Amino acid sequence: MNFTRLLARRTAPERQVIAALRGRLPARLAALPDAGSDFVALVDLAAQQGVHCFALQSPFVSDGEVELLALLGSAQRRALVGIRDDRKDAPERLLRCGLLLRDAGIWLPVAQAGTDKASSALSMPRPEQAGLARARALSLARSRQVASTGDFIGIGISRQYVSRLCKEGHLQRVRHGWYRAAPIAAETRLHHHS
Repeated sequence: MNFTRLLARRTAPERQVIAALRGRLPARLAALPDAGSDFVALVDLAAQQGVHCFALQSPFVSDGEVELLALLGSAQRRALVGIRDDRKDAPERLLRCGLLLRDAGIWLPVAQAGTDKASSALSMPRPEQAGLARARALSLARSRQVASTGDFIGIGISRQYVSRLCKEGHLQRVRHGWYRAAPIAAETRLHHHS
């Protein structure tokens, strides 16, 4: 059993947000106009993307709830990077809910995505998105001399996927938690042998 997935092990702000995602708004959030309908709409949009929340009485936290916590934490700071929803209203809805949380005084941590090992599995690209995720990761690595694990997480690339890109020869580990793009000649050779 993964005890970090127990709802009781989450911080008070995280528990309040999870309750809101499950349909029970905390009092200070419920007092804000349209908060209830905005959170219902966010959960509906997430469900359409395969991101689901558990029932209100569940003592555990779902992968979807962990992902939404991370996205809402970013949205509070207007850092909507790595959102995998192609619908135009999703980033706006995330931003609206993140700002509602901020206005209610409920702050989520910025680095939420990396705090739960199970959550990073959710960031693994779906098979049809693998090329896009690899392109985003390589673009980030090439735009800087070195990129940190946090930089990759910030654009929706999990630690596990970064490790996979290293094993496949697309990235090189510089030191613990820091990576650079493999030389292009090495990538070309890898593709010719595949």
